[in-house]
Amino acid sequence: MKSVSSLDCIIEISEKISIQNTTDTIKIDCSNDENNPIIDIEVEKSKINNRIYLECNENQDINATINIQIYDNATLEFVDETNYGRTTDITMNTAMRPNAEFELYRFNKFNVSTKNSFVHSCDLKTNCIFRDFNFSNGSKEMSNITKISLNEKNSKYIGSGVVIADSTNCKNQLDISHLSQSAVSDSTFKTVSRGKSNVTFQGKVFVDNDCSDTVSSQISKGLVMSDESKINLTPILEINNDDVVCSHGAASGKPDDTVLFYLASRGIEKSDAEKLYMQGFLSEFLNKIENVQMQSKARDYISQNC
Repeated sequence: MKSVSSLDCIIEISEKISIQNTTDTIKIDCSNDENNPIIDIEVEKSKINNRIYLECNENQDINATINIQIYDNATLEFVDETNYGRTTDITMNTAMRPNAEFELYRFNKFNVSTKNSFVHSCDLKTNCIFRDFNFSNGSKEMSNITKISLNEKNSKYIGSGVVIADSTNCKNQLDISHLSQSAVSDSTFKTVSRGKSNVTFQGKVFVDNDCSDTVSSQISKGLVMSDESKINLTPILEINNDDVVCSHGAASGKPDDTVLFYLASRGIEKSDAEKLYMQGFLSEFLNKIENVQMQSKARDYISQNC
Protein backbone atom coordinates (compact mmCIF):
# COMPACT_ATOMS: atom_id res chain seq x y z
CA MET A 1 0.00 0.00 0.00
CA LYS A 2 1.10 3.52 -0.73
CA SER A 3 1.80 5.61 2.34
CA VAL A 4 2.18 9.15 1.05
CA SER A 5 2.43 11.86 3.71
CA SER A 6 1.40 15.48 3.40
CA LEU A 7 5.10 16.39 3.20
CA ASP A 8 5.81 14.20 0.16
CA CYS A 9 5.96 15.73 -3.29
CA ILE A 10 3.75 14.00 -5.88
CA ILE A 11 4.19 14.07 -9.65
CA GLU A 12 1.14 12.76 -11.48
CA ILE A 13 1.35 11.99 -15.20
CA SER A 14 -2.07 11.76 -16.80
CA GLU A 15 -3.56 13.77 -19.65
CA LYS A 16 -1.59 16.61 -18.11
CA ILE A 17 1.18 16.67 -15.52
CA SER A 18 0.21 17.87 -12.08
CA ILE A 19 2.53 18.62 -9.17
CA GLN A 20 1.57 18.55 -5.49
CA ASN A 21 3.48 19.62 -2.38
CA THR A 22 6.55 21.23 -3.88
CA THR A 23 8.93 22.71 -1.32
CA ASP A 24 11.78 25.21 -1.18
CA THR A 25 14.23 22.35 -1.69
CA ILE A 26 12.41 20.56 -4.54
CA LYS A 27 11.90 22.58 -7.70
CA ILE A 28 10.01 21.03 -10.62
CA ASP A 29 9.44 22.39 -14.11
CA CYS A 30 7.53 20.46 -16.74
CA SER A 31 6.28 20.68 -20.28
CA ASN A 32 2.86 19.26 -21.00
CA ASP A 33 3.76 18.03 -24.46
CA GLU A 34 1.24 15.25 -24.95
CA ASN A 35 3.68 13.21 -27.05
CA ASN A 36 6.71 13.40 -24.73
CA PRO A 37 6.37 15.45 -21.55
CA ILE A 38 9.67 16.50 -19.97
CA ILE A 39 9.97 16.86 -16.21
CA ASP A 40 12.99 18.73 -14.78
CA ILE A 41 13.65 18.24 -11.06
CA GLU A 42 16.20 20.09 -8.91
CA VAL A 43 16.81 18.95 -5.34
CA GLU A 44 18.70 20.91 -2.70
CA LYS A 45 19.80 20.04 0.83
CA SER A 46 16.93 19.87 3.30
CA LYS A 47 16.52 19.38 7.05
CA ILE A 48 13.96 16.67 6.34
CA ASN A 49 14.20 13.90 3.79
CA ASN A 50 13.18 14.90 0.27
CA ARG A 51 10.76 12.38 -1.21
CA ILE A 52 8.94 12.32 -4.54
CA TYR A 53 6.18 9.90 -5.53
CA LEU A 54 5.54 9.30 -9.22
CA GLU A 55 1.94 8.43 -10.06
CA CYS A 56 0.97 7.59 -13.65
CA ASN A 57 -2.43 7.02 -15.20
CA GLU A 58 -2.51 3.27 -15.69
CA ASN A 59 -5.14 3.56 -18.44
CA GLN A 60 -3.07 5.58 -20.91
CA ASP A 61 0.22 5.25 -22.74
CA ILE A 62 3.07 6.90 -20.83
CA ASN A 63 5.97 8.44 -22.74
CA ALA A 64 8.03 10.78 -20.56
CA THR A 65 11.53 12.06 -19.82
CA ILE A 66 12.54 12.84 -16.22
CA ASN A 67 15.71 14.85 -15.59
CA ILE A 68 16.96 15.01 -12.00
CA GLN A 69 19.68 17.25 -10.53
CA ILE A 70 20.63 16.42 -6.94
CA TYR A 71 22.88 19.15 -5.55
CA ASP A 72 25.70 19.03 -2.99
CA ASN A 73 24.82 17.23 0.25
CA ALA A 74 21.18 16.78 -0.82
CA THR A 75 19.14 13.59 -0.48
CA LEU A 76 16.22 12.28 -2.50
CA GLU A 77 13.91 9.29 -2.33
CA PHE A 78 12.00 8.68 -5.57
CA VAL A 79 9.20 6.10 -5.42
CA ASP A 80 7.08 4.66 -8.26
CA GLU A 81 4.35 2.17 -7.34
CA THR A 82 2.26 2.47 -10.51
CA ASN A 83 0.38 -0.46 -12.03
CA TYR A 84 0.96 0.25 -15.73
CA GLY A 85 -1.89 -0.98 -17.94
CA ARG A 86 -0.68 0.46 -21.24
CA THR A 87 2.53 1.01 -23.21
CA THR A 88 5.29 2.92 -21.41
CA ASP A 89 8.53 4.55 -22.55
CA ILE A 90 10.19 6.34 -19.64
CA THR A 91 13.67 7.86 -19.71
CA MET A 92 15.37 9.12 -16.55
CA ASN A 93 18.60 11.12 -16.44
CA THR A 94 20.15 11.77 -13.03
CA ALA A 95 23.15 13.95 -12.17
CA MET A 96 24.46 13.82 -8.60
CA ARG A 97 26.72 16.49 -7.15
CA PRO A 98 29.31 15.74 -4.39
CA ASN A 99 28.00 14.08 -1.21
CA ALA A 100 24.50 13.59 -2.66
CA GLU A 101 22.37 10.54 -1.86
CA PHE A 102 19.69 9.13 -4.14
CA GLU A 103 17.30 6.25 -3.47
CA LEU A 104 15.14 4.98 -6.33
CA TYR A 105 12.38 2.46 -5.60
CA ARG A 106 10.17 0.98 -8.33
CA PHE A 107 7.42 -1.47 -7.42
CA ASN A 108 5.57 -1.93 -10.70
CA LYS A 109 3.05 -4.29 -12.24
CA PHE A 110 2.52 -4.37 -15.99
CA ASN A 111 -0.12 -5.66 -18.36
CA VAL A 112 1.01 -8.98 -19.86
CA SER A 113 0.06 -7.81 -23.37
CA THR A 114 1.93 -4.46 -23.50
CA LYS A 115 5.39 -3.19 -24.43
CA ASN A 116 7.28 -1.27 -21.77
CA SER A 117 10.67 0.43 -21.56
CA PHE A 118 12.63 2.13 -18.77
CA VAL A 119 16.07 3.65 -19.40
CA HIS A 120 18.05 5.35 -16.62
CA SER A 121 21.45 7.04 -16.79
CA CYS A 122 23.03 8.21 -13.52
CA ASP A 123 26.29 10.15 -13.07
CA LEU A 124 27.88 10.23 -9.60
CA LYS A 125 30.44 12.70 -8.24
CA THR A 126 32.64 12.48 -5.12
CA ASN A 127 31.17 10.63 -2.11
CA CYS A 128 27.78 10.09 -3.79
CA ILE A 129 25.62 7.08 -2.99
CA PHE A 130 22.92 5.75 -5.31
CA ARG A 131 20.63 2.99 -4.00
CA ASP A 132 18.57 1.49 -6.81
CA PHE A 133 15.84 -1.15 -6.25
CA ASN A 134 13.46 -2.39 -8.93
CA PHE A 135 10.62 -4.92 -8.68
CA SER A 136 8.65 -5.96 -11.79
CA ASN A 137 6.40 -8.69 -13.16
CA GLY A 138 7.48 -7.99 -16.74
CA SER A 139 5.17 -7.61 -19.74
CA LYS A 140 4.87 -8.92 -23.30
CA GLU A 141 8.01 -6.98 -24.26
CA MET A 142 9.92 -5.44 -21.36
CA SER A 143 13.23 -3.56 -21.53
CA ASN A 144 15.06 -2.25 -18.44
CA ILE A 145 18.37 -0.47 -19.04
CA THR A 146 20.44 1.19 -16.31
CA LYS A 147 23.76 2.95 -16.98
CA ILE A 148 25.89 4.03 -14.01
CA SER A 149 28.95 6.28 -14.23
CA LEU A 150 31.08 6.40 -11.07
CA ASN A 151 32.95 9.51 -12.10
CA GLU A 152 34.78 10.56 -8.94
CA LYS A 153 36.38 9.14 -5.79
CA ASN A 154 34.32 7.22 -3.24
CA SER A 155 31.17 7.18 -5.36
CA LYS A 156 29.02 4.16 -4.62
CA TYR A 157 26.24 2.23 -6.38
CA ILE A 158 24.06 -0.37 -4.64
CA GLY A 159 21.43 -1.94 -6.87
CA SER A 160 19.07 -4.89 -6.88
CA GLY A 161 16.46 -6.02 -9.37
CA VAL A 162 13.69 -8.61 -9.09
CA VAL A 163 11.62 -9.92 -11.99
CA ILE A 164 8.75 -12.35 -11.39
CA ALA A 165 7.66 -13.22 -14.91
CA ASP A 166 4.76 -15.12 -16.47
CA SER A 167 4.67 -15.56 -20.27
CA THR A 168 6.78 -12.49 -20.95
CA ASN A 169 9.92 -11.45 -22.79
CA CYS A 170 11.93 -9.37 -20.34
CA LYS A 171 15.35 -7.90 -21.14
CA ASN A 172 17.47 -6.35 -18.39
CA GLN A 173 20.77 -4.53 -18.87
CA LEU A 174 23.04 -2.97 -16.25
CA ASP A 175 26.22 -1.13 -17.27
CA ILE A 176 28.49 0.15 -14.49
CA SER A 177 31.53 2.25 -15.39
CA HIS A 178 34.22 2.78 -12.75
CA LEU A 179 35.93 5.96 -13.97
CA SER A 180 37.73 7.05 -10.80
CA GLN A 181 39.64 5.60 -7.87
CA SER A 182 38.03 4.10 -4.76
CA ALA A 183 34.56 3.68 -6.24
CA VAL A 184 32.27 0.83 -5.17
CA SER A 185 29.51 -1.07 -6.96
CA ASP A 186 27.37 -3.85 -5.51
CA SER A 187 24.60 -5.26 -7.70
CA THR A 188 22.21 -8.19 -7.44
CA PHE A 189 19.68 -9.45 -9.99
CA LYS A 190 17.18 -12.21 -9.28
CA THR A 191 14.39 -13.59 -11.41
CA VAL A 192 11.70 -16.25 -11.28
CA SER A 193 10.64 -17.39 -14.75
CA ARG A 194 7.30 -19.17 -15.06
CA GLY A 195 5.09 -20.29 -17.95
CA LYS A 196 6.70 -19.38 -21.27
CA SER A 197 8.73 -16.49 -19.91
CA ASN A 198 12.11 -15.58 -21.35
CA VAL A 199 14.14 -13.39 -18.98
CA THR A 200 17.62 -12.11 -19.82
CA PHE A 201 20.12 -10.14 -17.77
CA GLN A 202 23.37 -8.63 -19.00
CA GLY A 203 25.52 -7.01 -16.35
CA LYS A 204 28.69 -5.25 -17.45
CA VAL A 205 31.31 -3.78 -15.13
CA PHE A 206 33.99 -1.62 -16.69
CA VAL A 207 37.04 -0.45 -14.72
CA ASP A 208 39.25 2.19 -16.33
CA ASN A 209 43.05 1.99 -16.17
CA ASP A 210 43.50 4.74 -13.53
CA CYS A 211 40.89 3.31 -11.16
CA SER A 212 42.86 1.73 -8.33
CA ASP A 213 41.08 0.63 -5.12
CA THR A 214 37.97 -0.32 -7.09
CA VAL A 215 35.58 -2.71 -5.37
CA SER A 216 32.84 -4.35 -7.41
CA SER A 217 30.49 -7.28 -6.84
CA GLN A 218 27.80 -8.57 -9.19
CA ILE A 219 25.48 -11.52 -8.54
CA SER A 220 22.72 -12.75 -10.87
CA LYS A 221 20.52 -15.76 -10.16
CA GLY A 222 17.47 -17.24 -11.83
CA LEU A 223 14.83 -19.79 -10.83
CA VAL A 224 13.22 -21.75 -13.67
CA MET A 225 9.74 -22.93 -12.68
CA SER A 226 8.58 -24.74 -15.85
CA ASP A 227 10.02 -26.67 -18.78
CA GLU A 228 9.13 -23.85 -21.18
CA SER A 229 10.70 -21.07 -19.09
CA LYS A 230 14.03 -19.58 -20.12
CA ILE A 231 16.66 -17.54 -18.28
CA ASN A 232 19.90 -16.18 -19.73
CA LEU A 233 22.36 -14.46 -17.36
CA THR A 234 25.47 -12.81 -18.85
CA PRO A 235 28.04 -11.15 -16.57
CA ILE A 236 30.79 -9.14 -18.32
CA LEU A 237 33.92 -7.77 -16.64
CA GLU A 238 36.33 -5.41 -18.39
CA ILE A 239 39.13 -4.65 -15.92
CA ASN A 240 42.03 -2.40 -16.89
CA ASN A 241 43.71 -2.04 -13.48
CA ASP A 242 45.33 -4.67 -11.26
CA ASP A 243 44.63 -2.93 -7.95
CA VAL A 244 40.95 -3.93 -7.74
CA VAL A 245 38.67 -6.36 -5.93
CA CYS A 246 36.05 -7.52 -8.42
CA SER A 247 33.80 -10.56 -8.29
CA HIS A 248 30.84 -11.87 -10.19
CA GLY A 249 28.60 -14.92 -10.21
CA ALA A 250 25.70 -16.17 -12.30
CA ALA A 251 23.55 -19.27 -11.83
CA SER A 252 20.12 -20.48 -12.83
CA GLY A 253 18.20 -23.70 -12.42
CA LYS A 254 15.09 -25.41 -11.15
CA PRO A 255 14.03 -25.58 -7.48
CA ASP A 256 15.76 -28.07 -5.23
CA ASP A 257 13.51 -31.15 -5.18
CA THR A 258 14.71 -32.15 -1.72
CA VAL A 259 13.47 -28.86 -0.27
CA LEU A 260 10.09 -29.19 -1.98
CA PHE A 261 9.85 -32.80 -0.78
CA TYR A 262 10.61 -31.67 2.79
CA LEU A 263 7.87 -29.05 2.63
CA ALA A 264 5.43 -31.62 1.21
CA SER A 265 6.30 -33.98 4.06
CA ARG A 266 5.12 -31.25 6.43
CA GLY A 267 1.70 -31.27 4.82
CA ILE A 268 2.22 -28.24 2.59
CA GLU A 269 0.50 -28.34 -0.79
CA LYS A 270 2.76 -28.28 -3.87
CA SER A 271 1.64 -24.81 -5.01
CA ASP A 272 2.17 -23.38 -1.53
CA ALA A 273 5.56 -25.09 -1.26
CA GLU A 274 6.68 -23.61 -4.57
CA LYS A 275 5.49 -20.17 -3.45
CA LEU A 276 7.48 -20.43 -0.21
CA TYR A 277 10.52 -21.55 -2.18
CA MET A 278 10.27 -18.58 -4.57
CA GLN A 279 9.76 -16.12 -1.73
CA GLY A 280 12.85 -17.40 0.06
CA PHE A 281 14.90 -17.28 -3.12
CA LEU A 282 13.93 -13.68 -3.96
CA SER A 283 14.17 -12.35 -0.42
CA GLU A 284 17.84 -13.16 0.16
CA PHE A 285 19.11 -9.68 -0.64
CA LEU A 286 16.40 -7.57 1.01
CA ASN A 287 18.72 -6.61 3.87
CA LYS A 288 20.46 -4.34 1.35
CA ILE A 289 17.42 -2.06 1.60
CA GLU A 290 18.23 -0.01 4.69
CA ASN A 291 14.99 1.97 4.49
CA VAL A 292 12.63 -0.03 6.74
CA GLN A 293 9.46 1.19 5.04
CA MET A 294 10.75 0.34 1.57
CA GLN A 295 12.07 -3.03 2.71
CA SER A 296 8.56 -3.85 3.93
CA LYS A 297 7.11 -2.81 0.56
CA ALA A 298 9.64 -5.03 -1.21
CA ARG A 299 8.76 -8.02 0.97
CA ASP A 300 5.05 -7.44 0.34
CA TYR A 301 5.64 -7.21 -3.42
CA ILE A 302 7.43 -10.54 -3.48
CA SER A 303 4.77 -12.19 -1.31
CA GLN A 304 1.89 -10.92 -3.46
CA ASN A 305 3.42 -11.84 -6.83
CA CYS A 306 4.98 -15.25 -6.24
